[in-house]
Amino acid sequence: MSKLIVDANVFIDSFDRSSKFRDESIEFLSKTAEIRQLITMPAHGLFEITCTLKRMSEIDRKYLHPLIFGQTQYPIEAIHIDQEFIEKYSTVEVPYIKAGDHLYLVVAKFNNYPLITRDDKLKKCAKKAGINVQNPTEFLTKLENN
Repeated sequence: MSKLIVDANVFIDSFDRSSKFRDESIEFLSKTAEIRQLITMPAHGLFEITCTLKRMSEIDRKYLHPLIFGQTQYPIEAIHIDQEFIEKYSTVEVPYIKAGDHLYLVVAKFNNYPLITRDDKLKKCAKKAGINVQNPTEFLTKLENN
């Protein structure tokens, strides 16, 4: 089974009790855990999640840790952004987008991994680059129909 590149916003929505996408994100993460779908993301995405969780718990008070397939932890393979990463992915052609999102695009395109996101700009660029991009609900619908 191919790995999925999952945008940090999917995880962040699952933690935010005020997010209108919280239930969908939890359902997506639970189903991917149930089927043992491998999820990966550039390491900056994990840092983004950590920083957002700190803000949500200490400042906004909107943090609500979900149970994902009966667990409080979700395994994510981090792709470290180092010299090897730069050499491997720097020549991948994708439309211009801010650097953090660019990392998701080049990894998805180079490895032919599906990209899961709720970010409309990222989705638009991914489609232009020929990347299989879906939101969590679209992914689950395709999974159920197969």
